[in-house]
Amino acid sequence: MRRRVRIAAFLAVAALMIGAFAACVPWETREPGTPRPLPTAPPEVLSSGNAARGRELFAGKGCAACHSVGGEGGSAGPALDGIGNRAERPTLAGNLENTPENIWRWITNPRAVKRDTLMASQPLSPQEAADLVAYLVTLR
Repeated sequence: MRRRVRIAAFLAVAALMIGAFAACVPWETREPGTPRPLPTAPPEVLSSGNAARGRELFAGKGCAACHSVGGEGGSAGPALDGIGNRAERPTLAGNLENTPENIWRWITNPRAVKRDTLMASQPLSPQEAADLVAYLVTLR
């Protein structure tokens, strides 16, 4: 009898945990093979970016833990020197044209751009993302 009670309790807890997990996971509703919609940068926000604030955010939001600029920072991600020079770096993430709008898309939702990326999503307000973009485009 005790064994049945333990098994029933275990199954009830497992069902609750699976239900809680399923409620948190966004299920994919697109047709297989269709591209994911990319986030769009509101033009008025993107044009209001402040490079000085973006430089502070680069350090404060942990970007420098993985990316280096001028030889300082992490090495888990690519160095970002020259990212503002489209001739030198024509693409982002291997498949996006290097434009300020696409830099904004990449940093606000990297997995929408490249599903298997190792880049972590950082919670950024639209203004913080615009400030980071303003900083990154100065890196020539």
